[in-house]
Amino acid sequence: MKKTALSLFAALLAGACLFFGACAESAEYVANDAQDLLQEDFGVAVKKGNAEMKAAVDAVVDEWLGNGNMDKYFNYYTDLADANKSPEAPSGLKLEWDLSANTEVLDMYTESGFAPYEFVHSSGYPVSDGSSESGAYSIAGLDVAIACQVAENLNCKLVIHDVAFDTIITHLNNADGKALAAAGLTINPKRAEQVDFGNIYSSSTLSIVCDKEKNYHSLKELDGLKIGVQEGTSGDLIATAAKGAEGHSYEDEDGNTVTVKLASPETEVLTYKSYAAALAALKAGKIDVIFMDKVPAQLLIQNA
Repeated sequence: MKKTALSLFAALLAGACLFFGACAESAEYVANDAQDLLQEDFGVAVKKGNAEMKAAVDAVVDEWLGNGNMDKYFNYYTDLADANKSPEAPSGLKLEWDLSANTEVLDMYTESGFAPYEFVHSSGYPVSDGSSESGAYSIAGLDVAIACQVAENLNCKLVIHDVAFDTIITHLNNADGKALAAAGLTINPKRAEQVDFGNIYSSSTLSIVCDKEKNYHSLKELDGLKIGVQEGTSGDLIATAAKGAEGHSYEDEDGNTVTVKLASPETEVLTYKSYAAALAALKAGKIDVIFMDKVPAQLLIQNA
């Protein structure tokens, strides 16, 4: 995990902490910060070497960070994703983009189960390519808002493809024409070999969703447990690495290398296509914890 510029998103993360507290809990479950890991940075991905698309993404990200709209969008979509809230949009915040008159297409690849970055909601942007038991549906969220604004600036029609998370980068690289991938993608060296990332627009810490009676607070405490993750996410990559012979290593804020190992032979990392499926497994007692990003974890259990 790369060392981050902690000051860049201090206000956003502080707001999230004030909103949810150090941890969030439901009647049965709690989401605790993994205190032995650093925060991660998210970026919108574009094809390797596509300077035009990267510049278009950076223009929106830099503007919204500069004028405070990134925080406003994050907080609005966090409230919108909470089934117990019906938020009103802050004054001046754009929530609808009419791109239907444009002819050129901008393809967006995402996975709709990662609120507040993207989630199924009637007020969102229609999905053009995907699958849902309910048929036609729309996706809202911070990533969708960024993609809509990029499309508007490029005079493009936005086509959203809702695909499995672990296939997003492959879909992006196989796309023709203008395309981007936005799905709360953590910037890491492996992904950076495959795609170019726009400027950092959000950050997150990893959390542990578990039974309130267990109350785990670190990755190392999960040794010997059955750990549920979404396939291809940072939680998957980190837990799998920690279970391996060399463990998961990262550089702390002081530049020191820290290694976390899950050495027990009883440790299992079980992958799921969605966090909803992982939550169902947790409720059924098939896994002990879910390892995932903080705010999506808090929304997951609040809406459980």
